[in-house]
Amino acid sequence: MNIFQRYINQQNNQYVQYLDRPATKSTIFVVIPCYDEPDIVTTLNSLANSIPPKGSVTVLIVVNDAENSAPKVVERNILTLKSITEWRSLQPDVYFQVQLLYAHALPSKWAGVGWARKLGMDEAVRQIANNGFSDGIIVSLDADCTVSSNYLHAIEGAFNQNPKTNFFLINFEHPLDACALDASIREGIIRYELHMRYYRNALQWSGYPHAIHTVGSSFALKASAYVKQGGMNRRKAGEDFYFLHKLILLDHYGNIHNATVYPASRISDRVPFGTGAALKKWEEGSPELNTTYSLEAFCHLKPLFNSVSAYWSMENAELENSLTKFHPILQFFCNTSLLISQLIELRSNCSNARVFIRRFFHQFNAFWILKYLNFAHENSLTRNELSSESRKLLYNLGIETDQDSSLEELLRIYRKLDREITNNSDSQC
Repeated sequence: MNIFQRYINQQNNQYVQYLDRPATKSTIFVVIPCYDEPDIVTTLNSLANSIPPKGSVTVLIVVNDAENSAPKVVERNILTLKSITEWRSLQPDVYFQVQLLYAHALPSKWAGVGWARKLGMDEAVRQIANNGFSDGIIVSLDADCTVSSNYLHAIEGAFNQNPKTNFFLINFEHPLDACALDASIREGIIRYELHMRYYRNALQWSGYPHAIHTVGSSFALKASAYVKQGGMNRRKAGEDFYFLHKLILLDHYGNIHNATVYPASRISDRVPFGTGAALKKWEEGSPELNTTYSLEAFCHLKPLFNSVSAYWSMENAELENSLTKFHPILQFFCNTSLLISQLIELRSNCSNARVFIRRFFHQFNAFWILKYLNFAHENSLTRNELSSESRKLLYNLGIETDQDSSLEELLRIYRKLDREITNNSDSQC
């Protein structure tokens, strides 16, 4: 029994959804969760207008709702199913096949984007397994996105050129120049994306080696990596954050810079956080997008992350003494999270320094850092103005900016920085 079939056999078949068309022999699956989505056809047109890859492609759309969804949502989902079916009939020569899963009335406890994404990805694995393929590519996209013309061609090429790589993060940019974009929404999306990019670059600056963007519409992975890490979770939101940081444990990942996903810049209440939720709060007057985590908090982490290799050879007393060099708020957090005892236990389970360093960052990871940042800002630090912290980080990275640089100018600088990311991969694409 291969790893794909073993994974499928371990899943709960109670809520397995059935395709509206027979299984395909594709090696590339684009999985799109679709809930109360008004314009999935725009996404399909964007894919149809892109350069075809060499491999066979299936676009697997998971139209979903919950048992407690409003009747209007269910009605709109049915209209979406009809619009996809109609689009498919009018595109007989398109290079990919479109399959529909209608995940209707899912139990409300778990219904949401995480489960919908999981249903689609699991189905992709099922078809790969049934066809006897040794592996395949699963691409994660959202129903409100468009893509660059080389999107799937670049993804396929990245995996072919880097056979050891388990997953790729794909460049993303929210469209800022749409003619119908309201000025307030435009400012909100600039602030939201700038915060995301500031946060990632601040993580990297602090010394954390796995500073990645976790955007559900902008990654692709091997089917084998998917099943090795137990598949997608069923979280209602944030499923991408948890899933991608779990994939990091496999190592060998990279970034695709020469293709781009364009998530829609619009208000949405589909999930409790993310682009749409952030814009909704912004339009309702929330000041949340005006500020971000203080750069000082990331600075506190530098002595911890820069000393990891030294921890391997320290005596226990030296380890404890090393905490006194940290900022008081980080010292307190490390004491409450039992960092020293965890380090001692971790060291006892590692055969050499290289293994210790790798496992250190698996244990004191993005979740741990986020807990620290929230703890520090609740007990000592204050969130500061987004533009000032963004400029401060750029200064520390050796990039001069004018005091009156606009948010959009800062965002463009950060976009350029992110297109130069080098992560744990054999090469960049």
